[in-house]
Amino acid sequence: MAQEQGSPQRLPPHNREAERGVLGSMLRDNELIPEVVQLVKAENFYVFAHQKIFEAVTALMERGEPADPVTLANHLKEKSLIEDAGGYGYIVELWEAAPSAGNTKYYADIIRQQALIRHLIHACDDLATDAFDQSLPAQELLDNAERRILEIAEMGVTGDTKTLEDAIKEAYTRLDARKKKGNLEYSGLPTGFIELDTLTAGFQESELIIVAARPSVGKTAFALNILRHMTVEENIPALFVSLEQSRVEIAERMLCNQARIKSDRLRKGHLGLDEQDKLHAGADALSHAKLFIDDTPGQNMLRIAANARRLKLRHKIRTVVIDYLQLIDPALKSRESRQEQVAAISRRLKFLARELKIPVIALAQVNRSSEDRTDHRPRLSDLRESGAIEQDADTVIMLHRPEYHEPGQYEGVLEVIVAKQRNGPTGKVELMFEKEFMRFVNKAPDVSGGFGG
Repeated sequence: MAQEQGSPQRLPPHNREAERGVLGSMLRDNELIPEVVQLVKAENFYVFAHQKIFEAVTALMERGEPADPVTLANHLKEKSLIEDAGGYGYIVELWEAAPSAGNTKYYADIIRQQALIRHLIHACDDLATDAFDQSLPAQELLDNAERRILEIAEMGVTGDTKTLEDAIKEAYTRLDARKKKGNLEYSGLPTGFIELDTLTAGFQESELIIVAARPSVGKTAFALNILRHMTVEENIPALFVSLEQSRVEIAERMLCNQARIKSDRLRKGHLGLDEQDKLHAGADALSHAKLFIDDTPGQNMLRIAANARRLKLRHKIRTVVIDYLQLIDPALKSRESRQEQVAAISRRLKFLARELKIPVIALAQVNRSSEDRTDHRPRLSDLRESGAIEQDADTVIMLHRPEYHEPGQYEGVLEVIVAKQRNGPTGKVELMFEKEFMRFVNKAPDVSGGFGG
């Protein structure tokens, strides 16, 4: 009889029958082996004998040999593992008790889920031991906890291979959804900036969009303009993660933007009756917008992702904006270089976009290299601290204010440079910045005769 691990008083979660069912089905139908291998690994099996049998079956598959009770027993004897695997009689027992092949993937998923729970229990036990020992500072304990939980969460990610036919059907479903909108030009979320939306077709679901610039160019103002348009004009729920400014500062900037009130007058409280009326109207419009603001400082990706998932479930948010990427707290501070930390954050942002199927927009700093060039325009290579940002991003937008380098010329002009677009063209768009209102507007009048923004 195959032996199980753990104390008989309180065995860790497992499903012995599901493990037996998967192994028996693999022996009965070798075509199931590649499907099972995509879902589970040997260490996911709780029973030690089952681990050895699974390893032997996959080894036979890799050698191109059939896996049945005879070949499996022979392989295990050669490795002196036949007794560890429960003996020849147990192998025959698995073969004879094999369930329907149609249930194999279901059983494999049970094995994987039980393994994840065991990993979680072991991690919690280790973390509790470290906490009781009090040999580590609280922050390091929290960092270790976040790292362990994140590792377990990533263990749960499995491959999901589909045929090209399946992908084409999904593409047609998406196309039908775009047709129903009645506007094929903007298939993604609109920014409110006409030329930018024409160039990008809007911000697309599952994409990571990086908005990068030197300090004080207007990254936050640009992002808030987009959020104001999406949430107020388009009724699109969104999450804004502000790692640099408080929610009150964000609210004041958006009030200036929406009501077109000069920011210095709002800060000083010097508002005339007309301005107060504008302020009330602007506040009413913003109050009805589903914009969620998280201004908790020093956040890491674990918290950001958890918050985004919760808001996607409860409020159907359709985008997340993060200000800004380099301020996200790394999960592994002491063991990795800064470049590796930023690369890990960038990768997690891309995973979040794909998981939630929404565009994730992350603001980012660029280094000083652009200051040494003649035109002073930022390039992809200027992204600070990690080339992985450029690699992971689907779209990279660089912001440039030429008036900073040529005083008296190009006043108020913002160059929005689409330096990378994985599924579309690159190019440049110009906007105008109304500094007193913290508001960017389309450079040319839109079709309604006014200015967009």
